[in-house]
Amino acid sequence: MNRLPHWDMTRIYPSPDSEEFISDIEKVKEIGHKLEALCSADASLLELIALKDSGDAIIINLTAYADAMLTTDSENEVYLKAVAAAEEASVEYQRSEDVFLRTLSSRKDEFSAPDLLPYKKYLDDIVIESSHLMSPEEEALAAELSRSGSSAWERLMSTVTSTISSDGKTLTELRLLASDADRNVRVDAYEKEIELLSNHKNAIAACLNGVKGTVLTLERRRGWKDPLDRSLFSSCIDREILDCLISAMEESLPVFQSYFRMKARLLGLEKMDFCDLFAPVGKSDKTYSFDEARTIVVSSYSAFSPEMGAFAENAFSSGWIDAEPRKGKTGGAYDTFFPLAGESRVFCNFDGSYDSVSTLAHELGHAYHDSVVKYLPPSLSTYPMTLAETASIFGEMLVFDYVLSSSGEESKLPVIESFIQSAAQVIVDIYSRFLFERSVFDERRKGEISAERLSVLMLRAQEKAYGDGIGIKHEYMWAVKSHYYSADFSYYNYPYAFGELFALSLYSMRNEPEFPSLYKKVLRSTGMMDAASCAAIAGADIRSEEFWKKGFSVIAEYVEMLGRWC
Repeated sequence: MNRLPHWDMTRIYPSPDSEEFISDIEKVKEIGHKLEALCSADASLLELIALKDSGDAIIINLTAYADAMLTTDSENEVYLKAVAAAEEASVEYQRSEDVFLRTLSSRKDEFSAPDLLPYKKYLDDIVIESSHLMSPEEEALAAELSRSGSSAWERLMSTVTSTISSDGKTLTELRLLASDADRNVRVDAYEKEIELLSNHKNAIAACLNGVKGTVLTLERRRGWKDPLDRSLFSSCIDREILDCLISAMEESLPVFQSYFRMKARLLGLEKMDFCDLFAPVGKSDKTYSFDEARTIVVSSYSAFSPEMGAFAENAFSSGWIDAEPRKGKTGGAYDTFFPLAGESRVFCNFDGSYDSVSTLAHELGHAYHDSVVKYLPPSLSTYPMTLAETASIFGEMLVFDYVLSSSGEESKLPVIESFIQSAAQVIVDIYSRFLFERSVFDERRKGEISAERLSVLMLRAQEKAYGDGIGIKHEYMWAVKSHYYSADFSYYNYPYAFGELFALSLYSMRNEPEFPSLYKKVLRSTGMMDAASCAAIAGADIRSEEFWKKGFSVIAEYVEMLGRWC
């Protein structure tokens, strides 16, 4: 295999210590000062929003760039310095954001002006958010302390998990072996992973305690009853919608546990363990070169929409993708958008598996979503996590159907199983993560939680989700999922299940003549409407449990199909 691509970041900034990067650091500080001055003057609300948008675009660009560079080399001193500089600018800029929120909230009697109509949701959210602010002095202190507090804990977790290794293999590389066809390899990698995490569990537990403790303190001081309430607000849904989703997820668990038992039989096992969840099944030992993955993604996107196909081709040819696993590079995959360039970048760890191809399609789906809203200002284009997964899951499904339709009968088995495997992660594992995080917040209110206790809580959550579908579980999953370590967004889990089922509902409409344009309309509206209103564009009622069950029925159909091979 030729060397996998590294992304080209020069169109964003020439380097983290470049004149352009440093200039934007200063520019966003100046905008912040100007915004504060205008808030004290008699500026129009539209003028204030426009200035805030210009500052937001720069700060998003700076932080996204610095964070992205650091994920490719977590010990690089230049990248660490850039992250610190971006954080410093962000902290200073956050003070002007605080003044902006308070100013607009105090002028809500002006919100009905005709020229502010497109900003209705944005302004309504500001009123709610401003009601949950501490005093200006306290907010400024909280922002400044975050650099040496929650953000530092998050960076430490990332640094530890991306650099520890066993027999020359990093944790990221060991986790990739979970999809190896040889069970001996999987078991060995799993045991080494557990040993590594056990050796570093106290440091990582300190990180989690630091982040969750900070969240609980600040949310309480800001008047949020529970971190989940803040999360729901950020996700643009309410408890009624979440309850419908969680209830439907719980009802689906027997279907997935049945799948785990089927997969055990396909693997020749009496019962699967956690290390077998990502094991390939079927006779096909098909692996994909990166060029083959490119062809599949571009072709499947093009079959649905020539515009989407052209977008994907441009992403590959323009150096938007960093695909090579390597020392210092963190695990996982993500898409990040740079508003000043109007471009995205995709981060992944490509290993030649079908899952890697699907991951590319997933992240490029995010990037396509970014391209649909890129001409809108941040105030109208910043969409919530719940709707953020719509385009990514849709992209996955396009690749799934494309590969399935071009596969022979024997080759269909691994493709179908991979789809169900992915769905199981998004529903079953996400359910366990939701339960775990809720229990962590409950216990963190009472004091520090030991690493041993975190493992108990993790196993308890996995038992409820996986049941007897698998045997040996993973007591240290709390130590490898970076989502737990974000102080900015708690419960970084249920939105994935929301996105999966919402996207499956949309996908069932894909063959309708006008659907590609309707699909773009839904994506374009994600930053301007709450989730229920956005879903209504596609005729979906997300307050109904029946809606969520329709999404599950698609998955259940493939689970039933899998039974043909058992």
